[in-house]
Amino acid sequence: MNKKLKNEIAKVFEFPVPSNKSQFLRSLPRQRISTKAFVLRQISFIKTSVWLLSLLILLPAIGGAWFVGEDTIWIVSSFIPFLALLLITESTKSKIYGMNELEMSSRFSLKSVMLAKLSILGILDFFIFAILIVVCYLVSGTSLLQTGVYLFVPYLLTTNISLCLVRHSQSKEAIYWCMAVAVLVSGTNIALRYLADFLYQTNYLVWWVIATLLLLGSIIRELYQTFRKTEGFIWNFALTD
Repeated sequence: MNKKLKNEIAKVFEFPVPSNKSQFLRSLPRQRISTKAFVLRQISFIKTSVWLLSLLILLPAIGGAWFVGEDTIWIVSSFIPFLALLLITESTKSKIYGMNELEMSSRFSLKSVMLAKLSILGILDFFIFAILIVVCYLVSGTSLLQTGVYLFVPYLLTTNISLCLVRHSQSKEAIYWCMAVAVLVSGTNIALRYLADFLYQTNYLVWWVIATLLLLGSIIRELYQTFRKTEGFIWNFALTD
């Protein structure tokens, strides 16, 4: 087919440029929803098993306080990485299972959904931590600050590494890597308690505090990079007040 014929065919099938397109799109009715209602609606999309497994983390603390007393904090800190695992796998499951591109074209942006789930599960984990810290503090004999950092470091370390893995992975194999990280952190925590007990002495507390702050900063950076990579369509953000 020569170029002249192609140009003639293109002219025949040429469609007119739509006029007032932007005004028409703005005039379409859109059902709005408040931010509060949107966040509350996301609660129903979190699996019941996630809620139950998160609450089951409390059982080692209760059992440890009843049976082993001072060693409760080491038992609980070994289960904490799995609490972080639940948070990561549930809040980023769209990315893990390859559904992020589909969900990015849905009514609500994938960023909004991820942020809502992270907030919901983060609040749940906060209340769980509050109970765990109080229980461990009362029976372990360590200070409140020591109890807090000994529990937070395994949690933050697991969360940090898992976020990085999910961000760089393009398949659902990321969930298995996150599981491996949780097991590794848990095992390392137990090993350090028996092989490097000196690390838990009071004069090393400042290093635990520094590690906690560094991990918090690293997690903020990972979250920023994750949300930056998870791009949604601009019109999605106009659907919430």
